[in-house]
Amino acid sequence: MTRIERLTDAGSVRKVLDTARQEADRQLEAMRAAAQEVISDEPGIIVGVNGSVARREVTSGSDVDLFFLATGDDADAIRPVQEAFRERLQADGVKMPAHGGVFEDPLTVNDLLANIGGDADTNEYLTRRMLYLLEGEWLHNRAGFDDVRSRLVGHYVRDELEERKLCRYLLNDVIRYWRTICVDFEEKTADGGKPRAIRLVKLRFARMMLYFGGVAAISRTADASAEAKRAMLLETFAKPPADRLTEAFGHDEMAQPLAAYATFLNSIDDGEIRSALERAGHEGLDTDEYRELVEVAREFRNGLESVLVGPEGLRHRIGSALLL
Repeated sequence: MTRIERLTDAGSVRKVLDTARQEADRQLEAMRAAAQEVISDEPGIIVGVNGSVARREVTSGSDVDLFFLATGDDADAIRPVQEAFRERLQADGVKMPAHGGVFEDPLTVNDLLANIGGDADTNEYLTRRMLYLLEGEWLHNRAGFDDVRSRLVGHYVRDELEERKLCRYLLNDVIRYWRTICVDFEEKTADGGKPRAIRLVKLRFARMMLYFGGVAAISRTADASAEAKRAMLLETFAKPPADRLTEAFGHDEMAQPLAAYATFLNSIDDGEIRSALERAGHEGLDTDEYRELVEVAREFRNGLESVLVGPEGLRHRIGSALLL
């Protein structure tokens, strides 16, 4: 008997997506209030969040991926505030990720902005930069957060960019990030002890949605001045990836992919299904839950692909830009 409930009707899909969004909004409001109490109006620190909370798709197993930026030159100087805020959220019952991730250490704004391309652009810088643009949400110092995002977009979209062109510089970095996390998945699970099933499922749904959400934002930038391109990107990046896709390609085009995505969210919100996917090593890959979600993931990918490629070939200008 199948454990995965396939969501197909619009009402059920909307209910799952709205429930996840409402819980994310509740958590954001609570964390912003906590940040105000712990950090007050300190302008030298920017605190943000990535992950499912930022994407407005919280489920029962979601944790909170915080990041901290120093507006000055000393990132270590804000560590005490970082630890105090983490401790406050943990005391409030917020699920925090394990120590040691890419966002473990605070970073200066200058480091985030300066290392784009070249030998100094490590996987860590690429990850932090792309997630800041594609899914980041502010918790403390909204003005500073918005300024950094604006400066990042300005780096990719310069005044000399011709009106008729898409923002290919940014598109190439989004593509690079997507390919990087696909390659890194193998390295991060190579020891055999880490759960592969849950990571693969998230890669094929959440990360793919984020990637296409970035593509959708860039798809709207042709035939506009550089200033207008920057404004469109900033407006679009402030919205969840699913909203970007719907606005770029239409409700009808996105109905099937969003139904598959809602099925994914509904499934990992189920404790028993999630536990099966979180079994160590390859064990989770041998479960019915994983096999069924793989089929849904194929439908999700095929639905996104059909947005770009129809029976007569590429349907959107962004499609050719992804190929060449």
